[in-house]
Amino acid sequence: MSQEDGFVEVDGGKLYYEARGDGPPLLLIQGGLSEAGAATQLAEHLSAAGHRVITYDRRGLSRSETTSPEPPVTVGLHAADAAALLDAVATEPALVVGPSIGAVIGLHLTTARPDLVELLVAHEPPMPSLVHDPEQEAGLDAVAEIAATGDVITAIRRFAALGGERDDETETGARSPKPVGDVQANLRRFFDHDFPAVRTVQLSPDEISAVRTRIVATGGARSQGKWEHRCAERLAELLDRPLASLPGGHNGLISHPAGIATALLELFTEARP
Repeated sequence: MSQEDGFVEVDGGKLYYEARGDGPPLLLIQGGLSEAGAATQLAEHLSAAGHRVITYDRRGLSRSETTSPEPPVTVGLHAADAAALLDAVATEPALVVGPSIGAVIGLHLTTARPDLVELLVAHEPPMPSLVHDPEQEAGLDAVAEIAATGDVITAIRRFAALGGERDDETETGARSPKPVGDVQANLRRFFDHDFPAVRTVQLSPDEISAVRTRIVATGGARSQGKWEHRCAERLAELLDRPLASLPGGHNGLISHPAGIATALLELFTEARP
């Protein structure tokens, strides 16, 4: 099985990426602070099933460098980065899988460059434009206030605790790899740039409904009732398609890699004509 890594130039920097396996391209746009290797187990399952799985460190995180001056960081800029990566390393439209922030980036990518995307699986996109929840917004405001003091560890803990206790049960054998980059630096980058970018997303329900590329909205079996799951339910309504359930919760791609891989492969088969 082939494996490669390298860098792709983007506006204001360069992205570190990894690609494993052979076959049709499959791009994982990961959420949170996820690095290229964060979903290694899932990538291994999908590459073993005949896909060339591409992952990357998002702009400014870990091995992906930025230059000065850097353009204002928006979800649209992240989508342009993903497009540049696919233009450079994929020779045909890709299957795209995005959880959380990755789902929001995937939606922007599919809207802006539908020629690059065969199918988008959007897992629990955290989008106030889909579900406006004053309690959630107040919680996010509190997280932003804490992060502004520089205490990014407390901020990320408060962020993770929003919406109450989460079911963090993991699949047998699932494990999280040790971070490659500086966690503190990545958290500062996240709260300075990505956190506000996602909160101010301008992608409207009408723009989403107008997309002709196939989009499948998914929600975690263990995150029902949570705000992000409700966003996925609303997205499914806009697409006039059923919400697909995936194993685990909001972070199922890491906590349930084998189960997620099986479910994704079924979705890919169902979505193809």
